[in-house]
Amino acid sequence: MKALIISDIHSNIYALEAIRKAEPDCDVIYCAGDLVDYGPFPREVIEWVHKNEVICVRGNHDDIMIDIYRNNNGGHDIEEGQLKWAHHNARLLGEAEISFLESIPDYRIFEMDGCSYTMQHLYDNYLTIDSLPKYDAFWAERNDGTIKAAGERRIIFGHTHRSCIHFLSDTSLWLNPGSVSYRRRDDPSKEAHYFTITDGKIAMKSLVYDRAPLLEAAQKLQLTEDDLKTAYFFFG
Repeated sequence: MKALIISDIHSNIYALEAIRKAEPDCDVIYCAGDLVDYGPFPREVIEWVHKNEVICVRGNHDDIMIDIYRNNNGGHDIEEGQLKWAHHNARLLGEAEISFLESIPDYRIFEMDGCSYTMQHLYDNYLTIDSLPKYDAFWAERNDGTIKAAGERRIIFGHTHRSCIHFLSDTSLWLNPGSVSYRRRDDPSKEAHYFTITDGKIAMKSLVYDRAPLLEAAQKLQLTEDDLKTAYFFFG
């Protein structure tokens, strides 16, 4: 069994397509949330997720998109000079896409190759699980005895955009594949980050891809100055 683990797509279809081309033999794809916002192509990303039968959890930016669509007229009342990524994305989506985002659960539990997994977008804002008692409590709350830990217990998070693996014991770890789309300001990498898990073995990977279409698309939008600067930083 080979699984592709991705997170924080942020409306970046070009990164997704490059990763899929690099990993054509994956049997299953898991995504730890944030399909949309902060990128030009939300509809294409949702179509890609459907086409590839990606197993997702909902992220905080997915919730932002739902809120703008449901409660702020889909971003259509925003003046062009005040346009943020979230407003732009909401304008491109319709009822079917928003209903799909709403249908994505907050967390999932599953087994794969003798390991037990829980997947959720974030733990507590930007905090991480830093002790085994906290890990045990989180695991118990999410699993509720449904999955008995066989072999390793593994929690998958997204949100921080930092690719990492942390061990709390020899058989208790949490992992974050990083973002396929963009880094934090202190990380100069422009590559797409992701994991593969093959027969239980985790591989941390990154991939150079063509960002030019993303920057070109951003330059055509009347985004706020801050959001346009963000686009140059991510895609330039």
